[in-house]
Amino acid sequence: MIYSSLRVRAARRTAAVLCGVALLALGTTSGASAQDSLSAALGVTGQRETLEQFTARITAELHARSPEAADLFTQAGAAAERGDFATAEADYRRVLELVPGWYHAQRRLCTVLVTLQRHAEAVALCRQAFRAAETIENTSALVFALSVPLAGAESRADEVQEALGLARKEVRDPAADVYAFRSACLAALAGKDEPLLARCVAGLDVFAPSALETNYFGMILAANERDWSRAEERLRRAEAAGLAASDAAEFREIIARERPWWPRLARAGVVAGGVWAVLMLALLTAGLWLSRAALRAAGQVGAAPAGEPVGLAAALRRSYRVVLWLACVLYYLSLPLVVLVVVGGGALAVMGLWSAGWLPVKLIAIILLVVLVTLAAMVKSLLVRPVRADPGVRLDASEHPRFQAVLGEVAREIGTRPVDNVYLTPDTQLAVLERGGVLGQMRNAAERCLILGVGVLEGLRVGPFKAVLAHEYGHFSNRDTAGGGFALAVRRSIAVMASGIARGGAATWYNPAWLFINAFYRLFLRISQGASRLQEVLADRWAALAYGADQFEHGLRHIIARTLEFEARAGAVLKEVIERKAPLANLYAYQPAELPPAGEIEQAVVAALDAQPSPYDSHPSPAQRLAWVRAIDARPTGDLTDENADAWSLFADRAKIETLMTEEVRANVQRAHGIAIPASA
Repeated sequence: MIYSSLRVRAARRTAAVLCGVALLALGTTSGASAQDSLSAALGVTGQRETLEQFTARITAELHARSPEAADLFTQAGAAAERGDFATAEADYRRVLELVPGWYHAQRRLCTVLVTLQRHAEAVALCRQAFRAAETIENTSALVFALSVPLAGAESRADEVQEALGLARKEVRDPAADVYAFRSACLAALAGKDEPLLARCVAGLDVFAPSALETNYFGMILAANERDWSRAEERLRRAEAAGLAASDAAEFREIIARERPWWPRLARAGVVAGGVWAVLMLALLTAGLWLSRAALRAAGQVGAAPAGEPVGLAAALRRSYRVVLWLACVLYYLSLPLVVLVVVGGGALAVMGLWSAGWLPVKLIAIILLVVLVTLAAMVKSLLVRPVRADPGVRLDASEHPRFQAVLGEVAREIGTRPVDNVYLTPDTQLAVLERGGVLGQMRNAAERCLILGVGVLEGLRVGPFKAVLAHEYGHFSNRDTAGGGFALAVRRSIAVMASGIARGGAATWYNPAWLFINAFYRLFLRISQGASRLQEVLADRWAALAYGADQFEHGLRHIIARTLEFEARAGAVLKEVIERKAPLANLYAYQPAELPPAGEIEQAVVAALDAQPSPYDSHPSPAQRLAWVRAIDARPTGDLTDENADAWSLFADRAKIETLMTEEVRANVQRAHGIAIPASA
C-alpha cells in the first residue's frame, strides 16, 4: 500500500477526528432504502433503528433504572455535541456512579476519552463495554479506541491486530451500521489491510455516500489502487462535504506528486489520436464522395453554353477548396502529435529495455538515431521555402510574332488575358501557372506563365495546338492557378520530411512519423488530385467550346503519344552519346543507331489512352476526357483557317530553339551525373 506517500500518520489522525464525534452516539442512521441497497451490495440484512430512535430507546431504559442518570446521560450527549468533552466526561462518570456497569455509558465515555487522547483509560472502558455485551456498537467503539492512537508514537502491533480482527468480524455482521464501517475503515488504514478498506468503503458508500469520511477513506483506497482520477474525484467530494481546505490542498499536492505522468499523457494521446483518426476518416470520406460527385458532374458539363463552372461543378469546386484547406490545417496540427509519439515511443522503448535489465547499446543507438533523424526532418520540413527560379528558359515572344498572335487570339477566345511570359523546357510538358503574391493573384495581376515543352511541337498541327492552349487558358479563366499556396506548402513539407526520413535511414515500419507521412500523403493526394481532375475536366470544356472536340482530341492524343516517343528517343540518344563520348549539338535532330521498336511505342500509346483511372491521378483518364468532350454539342468559335499548318511554323527559328534546349539537357546531365557532353567534336 502507498501509506507513506499519503503521509498516513496525518491521515489516521484526521480520520480519527472524523469518526470521533460520530462514534459518541454509536447509533445508526440507516433507513429502509439504505438497508435494501446494502443487502444487495454486501449481504447485510435486518431492519435498523434511526439514531434518534436508538438514543430514545436506551435513554428510556436508563430512565427506568434512574431518572437522574437519564438526565445526566442526555446532558453528556449534548456537551459532546458542542465539543465540551470535559463536561461530557464528568456527566458520563456520574451516570456510571448511579448505574454501575451500564455499558452504553462506558462506550460513550470511552469515545470521549479517545478524543481527549487518554488512550489507556479509553481502551479499558471500551473493553468493559465489549465484555458486557458484544453488540455492534460496542465492537465499533473498541475498534475505534484501538485504532486511533496508532497514529502516534505509542502505536502497538498487538492492538493493531486486535482492531483488525474485530473490524473484519463487524463488517460481516448483519447488524453492521455506518459507524461499524467507519471504525473498520480506520482499523484497515492503521493495519494496512486493503481488502478490509475496500469492503468498509463499499459499506459507507451505501450508508452515507456523500459523507466526508466516506469520500476521505475512498480517496485513500483509490490512491492505494493507483486510480488517480477516482482519488481526485473522492477528494473533491470530501472537500465539498467539509474537509478542511489545508488538508485538501495537502492531499491534492501528494496525489499530483505521486501520480505518474505517463498515464495522463497516454490518455491524452489516445484521445488526440482518436480525434485525429476521426478527422482523417472524415476527410477521406469527403474526398471519396467528392471524387464520385466530380465524375457525375463531368458528364453534365456539356449542357451549359459557356466554359465557366456552374451548377454541380461550381459547388464541387467550392467543396474541394474547403476540404483541401481542412486537410492542410490537419497536417500542421498533426505534427506536434507526431513529435510526441516519436519522442514518447523512443523514451518508452529505452525505459522498457532499462526496466527489463537489458541494455543493448546498438539497439538503443538505433532508437535514438531514428528519433533524431525524424525530428530533424520534421523541423526542416517546416522551414523549407519555395525556390524562386524560372520554370524554364524564358522565350522572347516578340521574336516570334505568329506565336505571339496565337497566344493573344486564344486568350480572347476564352475571355481572359494572355500569358505574360513563356518558358521553354526540353521535354513535352504543356502547363500554366501564376507567380506572385496572394494579393496579386486576388487582383488578377500576378505573372501568368506558359511552360512549353519543345519536344511536344514535333508533328503537332496548329489547330490541335490552339485547342490545348485553350485548355490551359481555361485554367486561368476558372481561376485554377490562383491561390493554392497553402496546399503547395503542405506538398513541399511532406516531400521534404519524407526525403529527410528516408535519407537518414529512418523510413521503417516502426517509425510513427514515417507511417504518418505515408498515410497523410495518400489522403492529401486523393483529395488534391480529385480537385485537380475536376479542374482538368472544366478546362477541357473550354477547349472543346472554343476549337471543337475533334481538335482537342487530336491535341490530347498527340501529347500522349509524343511524350512516350520523346522519352524513348531522348533516352536512346543520351545513352549513345554518353557511351560513345560523342558530341550532341541538337537532341531533336540526332538520329541514334538504336531505337525501341515502333510497335512497342505504339502499344504503350494505346495502353496510355486506354488506362484505367486511379483516384491518385491528377488528370482523368484520356478515355474519359475524350468521351466527355465529344458529348459537348457546341459549334467552335475559334479561328481554324490554318489548322493543318505545322506548329513549328509559328516560331521564327526552330534550330535556334532546339539548340538552346539541347544546351539545357547537357547542363542537366552535367549537374545530375557529372558527365560532360560536348556540343561539337
